[in-house]
Amino acid sequence: MNHSKKILFIITLSIPLCAKIVEYNFDINYKKVSFAGKPVTAMAIDNCIPGPTIEAHEGDTLRVTFHNKMNVETSIHWHGILLPNDQDGVPYITTPPIKKHKFFTYEFKVKQAGTYWYHSHTGLQEQLGIYGALVFHPRKGEKIKTDNDQVLLFSDWTNEKPSRVLAHLKMDGDYYALKKGTVLSWDKVIKNGLPAIKNKLSGAITRMGLMDISDIGYDAFLTNGKQTEYLKVQPDETVRLRLINAAASTYFNIEFAGGPMTIVAADGLDIIPQKVKRLRMAVAETYDVIIKISEKKSYELRATAEDGTDYSSTFIGIGKKVFAPNIPRPNLFLMRHDKHKNHTKKNHTQKHDTIKHMTDYAKLRSVTKTSLPENQTTKKIEIQLTGTMDGYRWSFDNKIFLEQSNIEINKEENVHFILNNKTMMHHPIHLHGHFFQVLNGQGDYAPLKHTVDIPAMDTVEIAFDANENHHWLFHCHNLYHMLAGMMRTISYKHSTPLTEKKIKLFSHDPWYYFSDMTTLSQMILGEIRLLNTRNSFELEYDYNYKHEYDIELRYFRNFTKFFDAYIGAEFERDACIKKCVCCSKTTKRILKKPEKIFVLGIRYMLPLLIQSDLRVSSKGRGRLALRSKLHLTARNFFEWSWNTDNEYRFALSFEAHKHLLFMVAYDSDFKWGAGLRVRF
Repeated sequence: MNHSKKILFIITLSIPLCAKIVEYNFDINYKKVSFAGKPVTAMAIDNCIPGPTIEAHEGDTLRVTFHNKMNVETSIHWHGILLPNDQDGVPYITTPPIKKHKFFTYEFKVKQAGTYWYHSHTGLQEQLGIYGALVFHPRKGEKIKTDNDQVLLFSDWTNEKPSRVLAHLKMDGDYYALKKGTVLSWDKVIKNGLPAIKNKLSGAITRMGLMDISDIGYDAFLTNGKQTEYLKVQPDETVRLRLINAAASTYFNIEFAGGPMTIVAADGLDIIPQKVKRLRMAVAETYDVIIKISEKKSYELRATAEDGTDYSSTFIGIGKKVFAPNIPRPNLFLMRHDKHKNHTKKNHTQKHDTIKHMTDYAKLRSVTKTSLPENQTTKKIEIQLTGTMDGYRWSFDNKIFLEQSNIEINKEENVHFILNNKTMMHHPIHLHGHFFQVLNGQGDYAPLKHTVDIPAMDTVEIAFDANENHHWLFHCHNLYHMLAGMMRTISYKHSTPLTEKKIKLFSHDPWYYFSDMTTLSQMILGEIRLLNTRNSFELEYDYNYKHEYDIELRYFRNFTKFFDAYIGAEFERDACIKKCVCCSKTTKRILKKPEKIFVLGIRYMLPLLIQSDLRVSSKGRGRLALRSKLHLTARNFFEWSWNTDNEYRFALSFEAHKHLLFMVAYDSDFKWGAGLRVRF
């Protein structure tokens, strides 16, 4: 056998004589939905969310035409499918977008069996509803026979426009913490005792903060587009459940009330069956599991968001409902940075429990050998997963897609990616057009996947046979991380380079505007910011009703998650007080002439999450400023600032709403005051 085709052979069969053309025609249009108690506009395929399940057999030719009835362009990517590069569905990179009021026909030979899915790769449309299931059946039938075969497609839903969600995260990475109930405040730290206090201080010293699991506060979690789904199954029947995590950014814990589930396939490909009590699914993964309905009851399969905020339910069977157990919310205060190592090499079990909770890939084992060709050279590439919630910047090797768009490889070599996660978030990493080994200690039987979870502060190694051509997208499948810049193309050497125009048409770095204005009894102060990934313009101002003011306008350039440099100007007007020579009493308050200076400086995050600002002015004067923010409770936080000009301010705020706060503050120049703070 030609070694370069070995992995492809593992997951394909010879083209049978009975292969046929399978055709579908769909419309993509807007749709009003009320998934979470509020009518909003979504996007749907043939008026369905999720879209219709597309089915075919190995060897068939699949031909699907999408008619775009919307007033924006769209696209369809075939997730996990081996197909010609120009059918992959990444707009401008591999396939033309489907222009508004136009149509496009995708056509490719089905080379594999299994459970997969399809979705838009245009902007945030996947979050809005453009996704659906793919089921490709083996030509000779499933090796494990069941009485029933069902698709369960999990997703997350927000009533907000996804573009506003991303804008809110850009404004404040912890914007949704209050909604999720995950504000890491000091009252809860103290309530959780000494270990939590140590974690809090350790995180602050290392400038990492405490752990969090999710970015967004969702309004609902869905299975097949419903918060509660029902599957009618008779007693004593066995069921193949095709589980698909089509969420934009949510990991799910799956548990079945009727007993353990048997995993028989991961990302579409067969594995040695594994019994599990609970299955953890990263974004964009698929698993096939077998369950048995033992009695005349309706058993709940519960998909709980990993942050514990809510879940969706599927009741399988007939009769009285049997509920799955509640999964306790993770205690973020007791989660340590060093407890996320070697998830591909260790097996985590509950004490005295012979049925595993599958939280990693250690036990996944392919049914056939997956070893790479022995006669090819090996190329190892280390890739750091980087980013920060501050400014919501996500990247590979500290560069977003627009700064470095490709990773070059050679055809017919064995490529190893060492994925080193330097962030406090999990990242589901997906490679288009290829399956890769997850090197989990199973040797020649390492599982083949197209999507792999990289835990926080952990390293995972994957390897694949570079047997393609052209450019294939490689990215975090957290939709918001990807749009923020965590993606590349895997570019085969000698392929026609992607033009800068195509790259910019596919990926954008938009500007975001934010304003924070406080009106107090003794002064007005505020900030206006305009920023994208690396650049920001910031205007800060103070005014005290006596015509004294201080206005700073600065341009910042970001270099790392801790370091920015800036240039700007300051406009200031103070008052001087004349006193009587005899009695030292104040006689007259006189406004000084407005002063203008230019400044050059750096901003750097210190241990304990203290923001430092060191600058020099056009008059040759240096100044060091420090500031910090401490959450005392979920809604109350304390802010302070100080500089070497002996100016200082401290304030206590109560967050009545994300956009409205009550504030009490003391300023060294303007003294005590109270009032309202508005953010938008």
